[in-house]
Amino acid sequence: MAASGFTFDTSKFESAKVMDRKLNRAIFGVAKYWDGRVEAYMKHKAPWKDRTTNARNGLFAKAVKLADGMYAIILAHSVTYGIYLELGTRYMRARPIILPAIKIYAPKVMITLNKILDRL
Repeated sequence: MAASGFTFDTSKFESAKVMDRKLNRAIFGVAKYWDGRVEAYMKHKAPWKDRTTNARNGLFAKAVKLADGMYAIILAHSVTYGIYLELGTRYMRARPIILPAIKIYAPKVMITLNKILDRL
C-alpha cells in the first residue's frame, strides 16, 4: 500500500496570520508583565548581606524573544561573583535567589498565559 499525503496552503487565510500575530504579542506581553515583578522580588528577597549593593542591584529579569514563537524571561546576575552567591563555595554556603524566584513565579506566569490564551 502506498503512502498518501496532502498539502494545505494557509496563505489564503488572513485570519490565521492575524491570530498568529496576536498570539505572539500576547505571549511576549505576559513575559514583559512578569519580568519586572520577578526582578523586584529577587532584589528584595536576596538572602545575602550586600556590602556594596552591586550584587543586589545587578540582579535582573528580562523578557526576550529567542526565535519566532519562542520567548523567555532571563534571570541573571550582572556581577562576576553571582555564581558563587547562587551555588556557594567550600568556604561559603549557597544563598540562591534565581532558582527560588523561578519556583515561585513560573506557575504564576503560566496561569496568566493560560488565561490570556483562553480569551484569544
